[in-house]
Amino acid sequence: MNLHTTEKGFTLIETLVGSAVFVILALSAYRAFGVLMDAVSMSQAKLAATTLANEQFEVIRNLPYDDVGIENGIPVGKIARNQTVLKDNYSFDVQTTIRNTDDPFDGTIGGSPSDTSPADYKLVDLDITCSSCKIFSPLKFTTLVAPHALETASSNGALFIQVFDTAGMPVTNASVHIANTEANPDIVIDEITDNTGWVKIVDAPPGTNTYNITATKSGFTTDQTYPQGGVAGENPVNEDVTVVLQQVTQASLQIDKVSSLNVSSVDALCVALPDISFSLTGEKLIGAPAVKKYPTQDFSTDSSGGETVSDLEWDTYHILLTSPAYDFAGGTLLPNFAINPDENKNLQLLVVPHVDRALLVSVEDSLGVAIDGASVQLQKDIFDQTKTTNSLTCATPGQAFWNGLDGGIYTLTVSKAGYTTSVGTVDVSLPWQNQSIILLPETP
Repeated sequence: MNLHTTEKGFTLIETLVGSAVFVILALSAYRAFGVLMDAVSMSQAKLAATTLANEQFEVIRNLPYDDVGIENGIPVGKIARNQTVLKDNYSFDVQTTIRNTDDPFDGTIGGSPSDTSPADYKLVDLDITCSSCKIFSPLKFTTLVAPHALETASSNGALFIQVFDTAGMPVTNASVHIANTEANPDIVIDEITDNTGWVKIVDAPPGTNTYNITATKSGFTTDQTYPQGGVAGENPVNEDVTVVLQQVTQASLQIDKVSSLNVSSVDALCVALPDISFSLTGEKLIGAPAVKKYPTQDFSTDSSGGETVSDLEWDTYHILLTSPAYDFAGGTLLPNFAINPDENKNLQLLVVPHVDRALLVSVEDSLGVAIDGASVQLQKDIFDQTKTTNSLTCATPGQAFWNGLDGGIYTLTVSKAGYTTSVGTVDVSLPWQNQSIILLPETP
C-alpha cells in the first residue's frame, strides 16, 4: 500500500511579505504612540505654564501698587524683566512686561479732554517659553492691576515712539531700546512695536534730551537718537528725546531692509582683475555739518576680482579706487549711486594703470540717470579731444575717461541733442578726479 503525504508551509516570499507588513504596522503604531506621548507632554507643559502664570499674577497683585513695575523700567518696580523658573520639572523662561495704561474713559494725555493723571492702571503681560520642552508653543498671559486709591495729577509725561519704513508704512515687531541714564535709578526698556508700529510709554519721568532710543529688526537697518557730544558730534540730526511734564512727546525712527553691493574689478579688455582696493562712503548724515552714518570704509576685491559688501542701508554712496597703481576709468554705475532697501546691486569697476593725472567725467540728467552718447570735449591750449559717454569696450554708462593729462585748467564742454549744452572749466591737478555734469532738457 502506497501512502502519499502532502505538507504545506510558507514560502520565502510569503515570509518576507508578512514580515514587511508587520514592520509597517509596528512602525505606524510606534509613531502614533510617539505623537500621543508628545501631545500629552505638551499638554502637561502648558498646564504647568498656566499654573506658573497664575502664581506670577498672584505675586504681582499682592505687591504694593507702586512696586508693580519692572526693575529699571517704566513704571519702575521690583519685578525682574526676565526670569527662568522651574515648575513641575519644566524650565520656563518668563518675560514680564508692565505698562501704564491711559484709559480714554476720563480723557487721554494731550487729548480733549486732557488727562492730567494718565496712568489709570497697569497692564501686565507674561510671555512664557520652555527651553526644556520638546514641543511647546510660546504662551502669552495678560492681566490688569488697578490702584486702590484715587488718582492724583501726574508728575510725569508720556513718550510715544513710532517706527516706519521708507514708504512711510509702520514696521511691526521692531525692537525698540529706550535708555535714560540720568534717571535714578537708570531707566532701561526693551519693547516691541505693535501692529501700527508704535511703542507708547505712559508716565515717563521728565528730562531734557535724556531718552536715548534705538530701533532695529532682524534683516533691517538700525536708526537711533544721539546724545550731544557723542558719535554724532555736538549737533545730532536726531537728538536724544525730551519728555515734558504732562505732555506727549512723539519720536519717529525709520528703518528698512538691508541691501548688498556686488563689486567686481576688470581691466580694459573686461577681464577680471584681482586684488583691487576701493572705498565706499555714504551721504546720509547723523550730525551736522558732516558726520556721516556710513563713513568711508575700505574693501578689496579677491583673487577672482569680486567682493560683496553686505548689510548696507539705503543711501547714496560714493565709490573711490584706492589702489595707487590704478585709475578708476568708469563703472556700470556712476561713481555716485543710490541703493534702495532690500536691493542686491551689481557694480563692475573698469580699472586701468595709472598715468600722470586722470579725469573721469560723469554725465547724468536731473534724476541721476546716466546719459549715454553725450559728447564730452576737453580743451587746453593745443590739446583738444572729444569722447562719447559709454563708448569703451566695457560698459561705463554716462562716463568718459582721460589719463596722462598735463596739469592745469581745461575747458569742458558736454552736449547731446535734446539737452542744453554745459560749458565750464575743470582744474586737473589731482592724480584722479571725477567731474559730474548734469544736463537739463531743452525747453520748447
